[in-house]
Amino acid sequence: MHSNGDNNWNSIREKIIGLGEQSIRKSYYPELQERLSELERFRALLDETNDIIFLSNISSGRFVDFNNSASAQLGYSSQEMLEMSLEDLIVPDEIEGMKDIINNLISTDNLENRKTIETFLKKKNNSQINMEINLSVVFFSDEPYIVMVARDITERKEFENTIKSSLKEKEMLLKEIHHRVKNNLQIISSLLALQEDYVKEDPTAVNVLQESRNRVLSMAMIHEMLYQSEDLSHINFSDYLRSMLSNLFHTYGVENIIKNEINVDEVYLNVETSVPLGLIISELVSNSLKYAFPEVKDKNEIYIKMYRLNGEFEIAIGDNGVGLPRNIDFKNTESTLGLRLVNSLVDQLDGSIELEKSQGTEFKIRFKELEYKKRI
Repeated sequence: MHSNGDNNWNSIREKIIGLGEQSIRKSYYPELQERLSELERFRALLDETNDIIFLSNISSGRFVDFNNSASAQLGYSSQEMLEMSLEDLIVPDEIEGMKDIINNLISTDNLENRKTIETFLKKKNNSQINMEINLSVVFFSDEPYIVMVARDITERKEFENTIKSSLKEKEMLLKEIHHRVKNNLQIISSLLALQEDYVKEDPTAVNVLQESRNRVLSMAMIHEMLYQSEDLSHINFSDYLRSMLSNLFHTYGVENIIKNEINVDEVYLNVETSVPLGLIISELVSNSLKYAFPEVKDKNEIYIKMYRLNGEFEIAIGDNGVGLPRNIDFKNTESTLGLRLVNSLVDQLDGSIELEKSQGTEFKIRFKELEYKKRI
């Protein structure tokens, strides 16, 4: 370490040893020697570390001590360093902020209080080093000093910036993939719509193609939301439900005939869960739109409710229509593709499904968010 009292260090040492020889019992002299040796080893240790260490007097602002790394890394001589203060090294824009930090440190009652900051220190050649500095307060003879341990983090920051840049590129690529998947699914939907023109005389064929279009669009909508989202792994499922229902009601031309009620808390689900769940809801809502209301009434309604329950999600999709036939076993039916698809997708979610037929039709599905499976 270097200090303006460094020239006196040897004389102080000699005086202490001299006192030991002249005035202190010989039995105590080895303890003094051992203590002096410990101090010298400690100072040598500080000088060998790669971190820059400063000791600054708060009253004067001057450096009163520092290690060899300070001179070596910043390019100043020992004498130059002793004539400098922290303000000479801190970039101008951050001087006031540093003063505030130091004032907060010395005003606190907790002497263990420390602060870690990132800043730039100026070298003698006017270049700058990106530093992480740990500041703490010590007292000598009731006078406060600031101890600063500074570490060069230039390489670390460059590495972090490289990683961030790489992640940004991957995010842009993933967004583009979602966008293209959405476009391809919409092309498929358009092709199915064109096919309807060739079979318009066959209501059954038209219905099949329309159902297929709805399934494709429900998946396309998820990829569109992911493309527009900041989070590329989750979508706002409540927003997705509103968009999907709006699209289904428009497709069947019932916007002004059937009311829809969505009571869903804001919840974000990953793609693994959103795709099968979206298809399930699309199937069940489509069934209600086609079969639940053979007569137009003022209170025709389809509803969706979703909430958390004991670590799981529960979603109810229902209507106040005529209901399913009493003798239908929706879990084993062989006649309806839509219900077979629903049961298959519920299994994919590792969930359970129940049917309530007391007032209209209501399906209740319980599930947990699926964990993303790592790809090779």
